[in-house]
Amino acid sequence: MDPTRAFMTDVKRLIVKVGTAVVTRHDGRLAVGRLGALCEQLKELNSHGYEIVLVTSGAVGLGRQRLRYRKLVNSSLADLQNPPVELDGKACAAVGQNSLMALYDTLFSQLDVTSSQHLVTDTDFRNDSCRTQLSETVKSLLALKVIPVFNENDAVSTRRAPYEDSSGIFWDNDSLAGLLATEVKADLLVLLSDVEGLYSGPPSDPGSKLIHTYIQEKHQAEITFGDKSRLGRGGMTAKVDAAVCAASSGIPVVITSGYATDNIIKVLEGKPVGTLFHKDAHLWTSVKEVSAREMAVAARECSRRLQTIKSEDRRKLLLGIADALQANESSIMAENAADVAAAEAEGYEKALISRLALKPGKASIC
Repeated sequence: MDPTRAFMTDVKRLIVKVGTAVVTRHDGRLAVGRLGALCEQLKELNSHGYEIVLVTSGAVGLGRQRLRYRKLVNSSLADLQNPPVELDGKACAAVGQNSLMALYDTLFSQLDVTSSQHLVTDTDFRNDSCRTQLSETVKSLLALKVIPVFNENDAVSTRRAPYEDSSGIFWDNDSLAGLLATEVKADLLVLLSDVEGLYSGPPSDPGSKLIHTYIQEKHQAEITFGDKSRLGRGGMTAKVDAAVCAASSGIPVVITSGYATDNIIKVLEGKPVGTLFHKDAHLWTSVKEVSAREMAVAARECSRRLQTIKSEDRRKLLLGIADALQANESSIMAENAADVAAAEAEGYEKALISRLALKPGKASIC
């Protein structure tokens, strides 16, 4: 287990948010296979005592695809020659929500899991009594091992673009998931996307690297975001904003791929999957990372300086280093374990990983 994710063993209540790009295929139809794998993961976790709330996108995209098909079927040749008219998003949401929830209900029922539907808007969170009742209802359902399924009620929502405003409530399903995590005091929020996690640049760029742990002081100014999601509202920018907000409230967040069939389970096992957001992440590693070349040059210079001092002074210095290594052996082993886990995740050869790994007692000086 990655030492920085050891807290996963204490997770009991989690929020899982699945994006439009995961719920639907490129042609707008439902990705039934991915949704089936998602429901199977949630079923397994539910049977092991985890309390799960699912926040799902996809209603607008699904509704748009169905309405376009219906319009095409009912169109005459003259109608087809006219420029296409953009469908109303709220009508799409109303049509798509029905189909989306019907599929979730069918999939969960086949797995002997009971689910419930919750459509919410800003109004539900502006009223204190409604907000309290919502939280109490969710907690009651979780106690009954029911999986509540949330979605923003776009069909009646009065929100207009730009969606993020000064209301301080929520502006998409990513921020809704973060808000729900705070409201029900979740132990973890998992945001499922169509990429492996947060990259230093657009995922399609060969030079972009996956960020395993997000440190705001370091990464905020370094990341270059690509285009928004092909179907959703905000893309990775919205996910990072929601993750940073939730993490600052004390709720850890992991952004990872929803295409894999077991990523949620891997996250809960403490494996280095996706990108972790944690309020204490800045304490785990230096904000300013030193390159391998800089470390090599520094080691060479220090070695040269070591050779110029008296033998007795050199002996005292080396014994001091030995004492420091022994005193900090546990933290050194923990950092090494994290390095090994990262190397395994990157697909390094076993021979290289074996050379990287430290064995207990290696820091001891005979």
